[in-house]
Amino acid sequence: MPIRSDWKKYVPFGLAEPDKPRHYREILRTIWDNRGNLPFAWRILTRGVCDGCSLGPRGLQDDAAPGVHLCISRLRLLRLNTMSALDPTKLGDIDALRRMGNRGLHEMGRVAHPLLRQSGDPGFRRISWDDALDRIATAMGATSPERIGFFLTSKGITNETYYTFRKLASCLGTNHIDSCARLCHASSVTGLKRTLGVGAMTCSL
Repeated sequence: MPIRSDWKKYVPFGLAEPDKPRHYREILRTIWDNRGNLPFAWRILTRGVCDGCSLGPRGLQDDAAPGVHLCISRLRLLRLNTMSALDPTKLGDIDALRRMGNRGLHEMGRVAHPLLRQSGDPGFRRISWDDALDRIATAMGATSPERIGFFLTSKGITNETYYTFRKLASCLGTNHIDSCARLCHASSVTGLKRTLGVGAMTCSL
């Protein structure tokens, strides 16, 4: 009879392990989270381009190594693409939103329309795309390039989106553009530079 501390090794695929790697648990969680739209989720994984890394996965393949490429980051980002649009009326109370955690805010749904909250408003309200674009263009046109900046998250955004933002910033005459990716990889680039003399990755893409 196994001692109590060893019971987890009898659970297949490491499903009971509390520490990483927990790949099979993550796969099961992904299936559960996307259970309402599984055909679309499978289409994204097998025919879409990964929006979570720079290895260039398209479908289940990539340009860096042979075989299947399906990482945990991509599985966790999948729900961002399959969830339904949130109800804008739920954003009418900013105090209620501030009391919610990050997970609760994510589970509200995908932001599918422009939203506006001005000073003194109790919350956000939906506006048209024409109104939103007019407001953005007016504000940018009235601001000098030195006072314009862009910041992009590193999750859920494709390389094409980064490229578009870089071009937009150049057209507006500013170099003020940054992303979480630079902050995340600053330490690895520094380490590569100090150990190998070059800060670039050593694999060929």
